[in-house]
Amino acid sequence: MAKPYSYLGVDLSPDSIKIVELTVEAGKPKLVTYGYTESRSDVLRGDFINNRNLTSTLLKEVADRAKVTTNFASAALPISSVFSTVIKLSNLQRRDLENKAKIKPLLIEELKKIMPRPIEEVIFDFNLIVDEEIENPDSGPKIPVARYLVTASILEVVKTYVDIFKQSNFQLTNLDIETFALVRSLVGTDKSLILLVDIGENLTTLSIVNYAMPLLNRTINYGGGVITKKIADTLNITIAEAENYKLDMAILMQQENLSNYPQLVEDALAPLVSEIKYLLKTYYDQMGQQKILDKVILTGGGSLLGNYLDKYLTNVLNLRAYIGDPWARVIYPQELRPVLTEVGPRFAVALGLAMRDII
Repeated sequence: MAKPYSYLGVDLSPDSIKIVELTVEAGKPKLVTYGYTESRSDVLRGDFINNRNLTSTLLKEVADRAKVTTNFASAALPISSVFSTVIKLSNLQRRDLENKAKIKPLLIEELKKIMPRPIEEVIFDFNLIVDEEIENPDSGPKIPVARYLVTASILEVVKTYVDIFKQSNFQLTNLDIETFALVRSLVGTDKSLILLVDIGENLTTLSIVNYAMPLLNRTINYGGGVITKKIADTLNITIAEAENYKLDMAILMQQENLSNYPQLVEDALAPLVSEIKYLLKTYYDQMGQQKILDKVILTGGGSLLGNYLDKYLTNVLNLRAYIGDPWARVIYPQELRPVLTEVGPRFAVALGLAMRDII
């Protein structure tokens, strides 16, 4: 297959479809086009795989509107539909650490012991987890313990994705995992210990990343919709009015000279804060505290709450939090900067997918 001129990333989620097409200029990603579905959460909410005809139709519509120029696409599985684990292998030769032909059979034997499905029913991939010892060439030719991040997907689910894209007149060239796409667009080669918080409409994914590798992931039934409903119930207003309240929150806080969210918003955010603290405790219990979390990167449409969520989490977690900029390493017309900055957190997955074969 000839190398494509441009690269299309497609983020299929229960509340919208986002696409980004990139090309390469001077070795850097350059924006060709982008697009997204209008608000169709009423028809997309839930497992979109069960609505493949609708999903493929909407995908084709948004690609046509955005004037996409390629028929090759990359997509991603949500972390909630992927079996993910860390497997330790002992006494490996340094030269064999990334020799997939030698490592794969060893991992298969370990996977058979823990996989909830027969190994023949899944497709899996693995990546070496780099740490200080592996990075140090003076630590010797043999590594006492090497860890591999293994991700497995059900073959039937993979086939469904392929069928959806084929029905939309696209060839699915890569099926990634959402967290890997987020790392690509928001973390890059940063080796720090980082927490990624991706807040969608109905789900939030928390991922602890070290050496640009997502090691621990957790998906919770929490998102912007939970906050909207909390506001609506507390103020006895409609969901539409609660959405407007959220949109106007930054102005409200400025007018009333508030240095923090209104109490009802803090109450709505309490479950998210608790889940973050739980994940951090789980990570430190498993891995120790030789390396301490450096920062929290927020993304997803829910991260834009009153343009204040980064400051709020910085205060309550005592950690530096900020909204990630997935466009930071992408070339694009400067006149688009205001709108791309506004929609940026929503496009982090699609951008990371389009970047897969560029960086």
